Amino acid sequence: MKPIILLLLAVNIVLATPVSENDTEPQPAFDAYRDLRFLLSTRTNRGNPFRIMFRNLDSIRASPFVASRPLRVLIHGWFEDETSEISVGTSEELLNAGDFNVIFVDWSEGSRTLNYAAAANRVEIVGGFVASQLNFMRENGFVDFARTHVIGFSLGAHCAGFTGKGTGGQIHTIIGLDPAGPLFSERRPDGRIDASDGRYVECLHTNGGLIGAGIGAHICDADFFPNGGTDQRGCLTNTCSHLRAVAYYIESIQNNGFHSQRCTTETQASRENCNSGGGQWFGHADNGNNNLRGIFHFATNRNSPYSQGPWRN
Repeated sequence: MKPIILLLLAVNIVLATPVSENDTEPQPAFDAYRDLRFLLSTRTNRGNPFRIMFRNLDSIRASPFVASRPLRVLIHGWFEDETSEISVGTSEELLNAGDFNVIFVDWSEGSRTLNYAAAANRVEIVGGFVASQLNFMRENGFVDFARTHVIGFSLGAHCAGFTGKGTGGQIHTIIGLDPAGPLFSERRPDGRIDASDGRYVECLHTNGGLIGAGIGAHICDADFFPNGGTDQRGCLTNTCSHLRAVAYYIESIQNNGFHSQRCTTETQASRENCNSGGGQWFGHADNGNNNLRGIFHFATNRNSPYSQGPWRN
């Protein structure tokens, strides 16, 4: 995501209400059936993802997908593609940490548009197609939802939520990394990522507030607000703070030091004044198993490594 993107977003939101594709420059219509790509990475094909075709058994059987492995699904945000950190960096760290099937959902044909509203209007479609693929793989014995996590960044977080809605809330864990705020309402859980979308839904908020890129609200089972949840230490722009959500998640995979304090309210979290007990780690695999609930805060360093500990493997 380039630094100019949030400026373009601001212009788009200020100058326009949600627009349709007919109001924009002529461009090929996004066709999820044609344009959505499911790119599989495992320890046997690192750096060379295998494209699994939509609801195609022969394609799955020809791939390095192994049904006995846990599944991690990654979904990118606005103006991103398969070169983004939610794809490259996250996949690499997941495969270093465990023997996973990692599927990256590339919807760049729908996200790489200057019309943010058009991209935002596609998240439900993308989530629905991902859900259909996962339901198909489950029905054919390839996927166990109890061992499946779906992780999305920005608009991709809402795609992850709609994936959960489309799979009946049965996905074990859904993680939203700074879910996008513009055009998504706290009061409309049916139109965004929500706590009801999976067995456990966790959100990380790094750029909320009135002019932030994220929704910045307690909308999931557990919501983490690092450094107050609006501006991240070491960042001078919204783009930097927004992208920190992915950097924190990547760092949490291998050596989790994002130890948090429980907060009573969002206001308490925004003021970094939480003293209601701690002991929780953002992004830890046990959070879902332990049915973690609540609002949490942790502080970070200005530069990588960001976590301040204590550490938990």
